[in-house]
Amino acid sequence: MACFILMHGAFHGGWIWARVAARLRAAGHEVLTPTLTGCGDRIHLLSREIGLETHVCDLEATLVHEDVHDGILVGHSYGGTVATVVASRQAARLKALVYLDAQAPIDGQTASGAMGEATTAGLAALSDETWQLPPLPLDAVGVTAPADVAWVAPRRHPHPMRTLLEPVRLAGAPDGLARSYLECTQHAGLIALFGVDPLAGFAARAQAEGWRFARLDAPHDVMVTAPDLAAAALLAHA
Repeated sequence: MACFILMHGAFHGGWIWARVAARLRAAGHEVLTPTLTGCGDRIHLLSREIGLETHVCDLEATLVHEDVHDGILVGHSYGGTVATVVASRQAARLKALVYLDAQAPIDGQTASGAMGEATTAGLAALSDETWQLPPLPLDAVGVTAPADVAWVAPRRHPHPMRTLLEPVRLAGAPDGLARSYLECTQHAGLIALFGVDPLAGFAARAQAEGWRFARLDAPHDVMVTAPDLAAAALLAHA
């Protein structure tokens, strides 16, 4: 039995993993789906004071309080940045780090800056009162089916911009921790929004550095639109 820790991205909460988590549990695995401060069902805590370190501490606390060992940490989108920092601090509790169409920054980068200047400018243009980033349009992340829209739309919330602007500070590259990148290939909506593919650089880095790599024929929010595909890709790591 494996222990999966599924880290959501911006605008979401642990709820976004419901379909994938059900499939992983049905296969006999333990699944944790923490929600970051100010996100999802913790939206009542949203404030301009929330930064990347807040979210890193959230995820670290989950690993410690749930006494995770040999965990498979999965980060989606912005969740990849949070997972990257936590993996550098808590490598002894993990056996694998999986980026699911996610940011994979290096030390010193910011979550937004790591995606390139065009994406950074696009996010700044979308920001609300400079400290809140409204949810991206659902069609940009590939959620278009009426039933999916009805489930997802009411549960998405603005994201604190400070988390995207604080530099990543890593505790070091964890030795022996397997890293994988699962790239979703249907990025037409993201490219239409930003003018570039904001995640292409991370996928290219993963391949250049020899990480385990696979492509999923699905849009960015694959856990919503193709949970069977997402679950199968994650089960390959169990």
